Amino acid sequence: MTRQAVAREYVDVAPEAAVCETRVSEAAPQVPEPRWNEATAKIIEFPRYAPPVWLHALAEPMLDRPRILEAPEVVPPPPALGGMTIEETERAEPERRPGIDMPLQSAPPGRRMLAVAIDGAVVLAAAGVFGSIFYRLTRATLTVPEMAALGAGLLSVFWAGYQYLLMVYAGATPGLRAMKLRVQRFDGTPARRRLRRWRVLGSMLSAVSLGMGYAWHFLDEDGLCWHERVTKTYIAEEES
Repeated sequence: MTRQAVAREYVDVAPEAAVCETRVSEAAPQVPEPRWNEATAKIIEFPRYAPPVWLHALAEPMLDRPRILEAPEVVPPPPALGGMTIEETERAEPERRPGIDMPLQSAPPGRRMLAVAIDGAVVLAAAGVFGSIFYRLTRATLTVPEMAALGAGLLSVFWAGYQYLLMVYAGATPGLRAMKLRVQRFDGTPARRRLRRWRVLGSMLSAVSLGMGYAWHFLDEDGLCWHERVTKTYIAEEES
């Protein structure tokens, strides 16, 4: 066969093959190919940190960035019995007031009586001198009841003046100084002049009320009289 004949046969077969292919393609349904999601996530990769290696280091190298130390959380155990304890809680003691809640360290009654005896002797001597001078000047003759009444009144006036002048302005009588006693407040501080004045006036009222103010000394737990309770003063021993 010549080249022209072969080419003619090829040309004649090609249209028939094309027609067959078109028929097959029309007969078979086309299956759509699955499309993959074209949008993919963009991941930025950072370079990993590699600690420098120290060849001549004596200890482990220290990192420049801080590290988080994970420590276990210590939770206290729950209280037993829902927080109820058998032991009694300590209560704060109230403030104790001297002379009311706290006993006072007053002077012993014996020393106080000796101080009163010394002061009484001084007043009696002064009243005797005054009475003798009065008798020599007036030459008056009095009966026994009149002399007793005059003597009692004279002693009372002398005693009141003696206590008022010496206690208020001197702070103590010769009897108190001889027995080393002093008048002070319940808190231990010395009594001021005004407080000593009220104490003397209160002692006069204790004596006028038939001596009931002084008799309270035997009933009081601290051995104090009415005027001492009112003025909050008492007779104490001097600190040596």
